[in-house]
Amino acid sequence: MTTENENRFPDLVELDALRLTVIVDNEVDFMTSVPRDLGHTTQAQSLFKDHRRLDKDRTTVSSGNDHTHSHAHATEGDKDDASKREMTTVLKCETTRHTGVKDNKEHKVLFDTGPHSAIFLENAKRLEIEFEKIEVIVLSHWHIDHSGGMLAAVERCQQARQQQQQGSASPVVLDLHPDRPDERGICLTRPSPPGSTTHEQSMEYVAWGKDPSFSALESAGGQVSKNAEAHTICESYFGVSGTIPRRTTYETGLPNHVRWSDTSKSWTSEQEIMDERYLVARVRSKGLVVLTGCSHAGVINVCQDVQRAFGAGNEKDNNIFFVVGGFHLAGGSMESRIEETVKDMKEINPSYMAPGHCSGWRAKSALENAMTGKVVSLGVGSDFSITHHHDS
Repeated sequence: MTTENENRFPDLVELDALRLTVIVDNEVDFMTSVPRDLGHTTQAQSLFKDHRRLDKDRTTVSSGNDHTHSHAHATEGDKDDASKREMTTVLKCETTRHTGVKDNKEHKVLFDTGPHSAIFLENAKRLEIEFEKIEVIVLSHWHIDHSGGMLAAVERCQQARQQQQQGSASPVVLDLHPDRPDERGICLTRPSPPGSTTHEQSMEYVAWGKDPSFSALESAGGQVSKNAEAHTICESYFGVSGTIPRRTTYETGLPNHVRWSDTSKSWTSEQEIMDERYLVARVRSKGLVVLTGCSHAGVINVCQDVQRAFGAGNEKDNNIFFVVGGFHLAGGSMESRIEETVKDMKEINPSYMAPGHCSGWRAKSALENAMTGKVVSLGVGSDFSITHHHDS
């Protein structure tokens, strides 16, 4: 397993309060496995049927032995691209707005932006998000379901700032990992048809769509800040991790995940998604609040890294109080990790957990059964207010 150095946040301040608002979330649990006897088909599977409007030249290859194909991309950053729209109808993620408060001073950050501009903007409007106050947009990792709404988010932040200041305004900062892939996707294997004399499985590469480019984000008005190492933002109210060390034996990334290269015109396996990062904050008398994107690194690897960063167990304020976000334990290839995840999570013993997005009901149920009362629901409009109490 990868053994990168642990993340460190020596200057992270203790907040008096932290408010988390969920703007986009997917509680349509289409990834969790279903018994074969039920003949269940997910919305995701329907995307690959011939009658759907997908560009087969850019999403498929004919053979698992040939990793090259014609890869004609749509215009980068085009929010109205038809094939991208259809993919993002099933690719959803948490998008959360976080407000940290200390000595009556606030800082606001946005963690991910969801898969699609329309979804993000409509939800933000209904939740009355104050875009002019968002200082930093942090992207957890380069997947289109987390970055798809970023261009619209940047534009809306800049519009709101200019209207408030009645003129030019400082740009919103975009905290991004520098290793932006040309594109990512998944490799699907299909069994041989009935009566076939060969046992070979065909392979189909499904592209998820390009993330917004650095140049497009700057053109939209954002200030790109590329960070591969652990650092703090907003006067050290929040910490953003660097590479998450992969130390557990069972959290081995996302099976069949692939990465496209425009240079070599080929797909390569990329099970470990090393650009993934987490967000952390500390609330006085409560402890640490950890925000995950998908936990492709493994939610236990994330939590253990946080524990090492703060010496958990030495002081109450350094223990993990709340873990929020995707645990990525849904799907046949991932559910085998649930038992060990629950066992290790009991050792970490956070006060509360809010598994969302790609966690799956099986993992939520197992965690609740093992740690009764510690699992809370997560969905669009969820609003958590974690506040220091002087009598704690």
